[in-house]
Amino acid sequence: MNAEKLILREKTMSKLIKIITAAAIFSTTMFATFSVNAQDAIKRNDEGRMFFSTIEVPAHADQLFVSGKGPRPLNPDAPRADRSYGTTEQQARSTFTSIKAAVDGAGWDMGDIVMVRVYLVADPATGKMDFSGFNKAFLEFFGTEDQPNKPVRAVVEISGLAVDGWLIEVDVRGARMPAQN
Repeated sequence: MNAEKLILREKTMSKLIKIITAAAIFSTTMFATFSVNAQDAIKRNDEGRMFFSTIEVPAHADQLFVSGKGPRPLNPDAPRADRSYGTTEQQARSTFTSIKAAVDGAGWDMGDIVMVRVYLVADPATGKMDFSGFNKAFLEFFGTEDQPNKPVRAVVEISGLAVDGWLIEVDVRGARMPAQN
């Protein structure tokens, strides 16, 4: 009887080892496939020169929301009433620099930004919104060689913002697939 039990135990152990090995191989393959395709799960559609028309974000993606930010003053040491913020292009560059700092500080990357919402005020010198100046600064942060991703975006002209002298305020939303442990 002992010999039969020993043979049965060896067969059972052999089957168990085969099952564990198969499960390990399957798990490794699935993890590798998911890792390779994780960022592909966020689908960017209908690419334009500066932005995508649509971006699909799966329900299980991590999300980051950055509250509206505006430019830093060109003369920060001046009394608040005397501060100036520059042209729309300068303000957009300053604003996106602040957004980048917030995104980086949260452990994210500008390539993770999927939505940009922009509020522009007409330049008092021209009476018109400087869309071209805004776009010049925008293109320094999105669709570059170093950071090729582009978001979807909305740009609207409004009559004013909370801070006198601001010509721009921007809020963004980021999305990325969860990190795998």
